[in-house]
Amino acid sequence: MDEYYQVHNINEAINALTDESKPFPPALLYTFSDLNADDIRILKAAWPHLPLMRRRTLLEDLTEMAERDNLLMFEEVGKVALEDEDADVLVSAIDLLFQAEDSRLIPTFLRFLQNVALNERVRAAAANALGPYIYLGEVEKIHPDLLHNIVEVMLNIYANDVSDLVRRRVLESLGYSSHAAVPELLRAAYFRPEATWQESAMFAMGKSADDQWQSFVLANLEHENFKVRLQAIHAAGELTLIAARQTLLHMLNQEYKNEELRHELVWALSQIGGEGIEAAFYRLMDRIDDEEELALIEDALDELNFTNDKSIFELMNVDIDADLIHDDEDEETHAENEAFEVIDEETDGPHFLSEGYDPDEWQHYVDDDDWDDDFDDLDDEDDDEFDEEEDE
Repeated sequence: MDEYYQVHNINEAINALTDESKPFPPALLYTFSDLNADDIRILKAAWPHLPLMRRRTLLEDLTEMAERDNLLMFEEVGKVALEDEDADVLVSAIDLLFQAEDSRLIPTFLRFLQNVALNERVRAAAANALGPYIYLGEVEKIHPDLLHNIVEVMLNIYANDVSDLVRRRVLESLGYSSHAAVPELLRAAYFRPEATWQESAMFAMGKSADDQWQSFVLANLEHENFKVRLQAIHAAGELTLIAARQTLLHMLNQEYKNEELRHELVWALSQIGGEGIEAAFYRLMDRIDDEEELALIEDALDELNFTNDKSIFELMNVDIDADLIHDDEDEETHAENEAFEVIDEETDGPHFLSEGYDPDEWQHYVDDDDWDDDFDDLDDEDDDEFDEEEDE
């Protein structure tokens, strides 16, 4: 049997971590996924006694594995590591928990953010990790009081903190927020002379889902600063800016040899969709030899097909909604609406669409979650919505 598929126990993994005279077997990393209550108790008791470098390396390795395979669940290790005193361990623990979507972590992240005695990298990581919870609050997946508390703390930190790194990460997370104060903060950051602030402004604008930033993003697609440029490209993808498509296609054709830039261009174009992108992706595949990157482009092609199909569906949906509104207002065309009934072939009865279907009521139904149930259901949702910014 392949060693990576053998079953190991937590005690074996802890013993291997403790023994610095031997390299830690990579196969044992899988032991830390999906820990049960007894495993968590054992790990928590052993954690303070593990060598510092082993703690740091373990969390870095687990974070890298989790990014490659979303079926691996290392959150419990991250939660144990939040009790550590080492700044590097804490930053890695927060990174490991970035997509946990566990509202019980919010008080800990807020405490880290507000503790000015902590290393600024830890505070910045906490600010970054709170961004997804602002998003969840905006889509009514956490209680409004929690959202209000997060945003108010962040606005206060942004106004008063002395650390530019912390303030930049706060601004980036506030990009998710619909708070009335946020747009002016983004504009002010954008017009600052430092490229780091312009980079953060681009990041936040991309998270905003707000078309008012279109001209700002388009103006920076070819910015002289590479990091600002990357964030502008990413923001163009997040905002699905059709106006950026031709510029991005030209860049992909001319500058495909830069791997980091290439990856951002491929992702952004897969989100925007439209004419010419599929052909550009296939041309790019002819130039690439690396199998892992070819797989990445194939995934982008799948995403592109989804984007294009979604655009067509949205156009059709607009037409259908317009017809339904017209039918409600015009009694004469009500008979045509009856012809729109969908008949179930097996039951020979009407489909639910024809039985007083109310789109708003249906949306309320699918969104109507009890707050307590929300926290249990969040782990089941797709966790690819958030992009994590590296601390500098």
